[in-house]
Amino acid sequence: MPNPRVSILMPVYNGEKFLRQSIESILAQTFTDFEFIIINDGSTDSSREILESFKDSRIHLFNQENIGVTRTLNKGIDFAKGEYIARMDCDDISLPERLAKQVQWLDTHKDICLAATKIIYIDEKDKQIDGGWAIEQRSVTAEDIRKNLPIDNCIVHPSIMIRRNVLKKYRYNIEQSYSQDYDLWMRLVSDGWKLSKLDEVLLHLRVHKKSISAMSEKELGVRKIIY
Repeated sequence: MPNPRVSILMPVYNGEKFLRQSIESILAQTFTDFEFIIINDGSTDSSREILESFKDSRIHLFNQENIGVTRTLNKGIDFAKGEYIARMDCDDISLPERLAKQVQWLDTHKDICLAATKIIYIDEKDKQIDGGWAIEQRSVTAEDIRKNLPIDNCIVHPSIMIRRNVLKKYRYNIEQSYSQDYDLWMRLVSDGWKLSKLDEVLLHLRVHKKSISAMSEKELGVRKIIY
């Protein structure tokens, strides 16, 4: 069988509360030529049972002992077979046209290595909340991102789609427990790669007490680092 166009990579650790909704948002995509790589990183809640309840041939589920998100992401890169790799988190929601529009963008912009999207922040009840992070939302073009990235992480990690050959070369820095995304973006830009963002909301990013973004802000004392 030919390789899929897109590999979607989602690590899971104790994500039972929103996990089913997140997976269903991917399975409902209008673009269907993908593999969905889900790595259960030693969850101790009911995440494994929820994951194993899905019977879709596009899902490739891996269960492992807990090794942390950064190492898990790098394992997922090794598993991926698609031309593009898209990220997804186990508590967010991808809108139905997300993959289709990102694939089209990367297909027609050969000079761009990564396409993110705009996002809406939602709470635990799926209600929109004010993220309050203006730079992140207005930084769309490759030039905007290049200028603003040293000031603020204006690329939302679970919204991205990136060329697999680029990600396999750079990978995530295992020394970065929480800011592995920002570290990667800075290395790409420093080496002259162009990062862009579709000027459209295609992801609902959930903010809650157990989210990695909330954990990072509390533990690292920084304004925002998105997982």
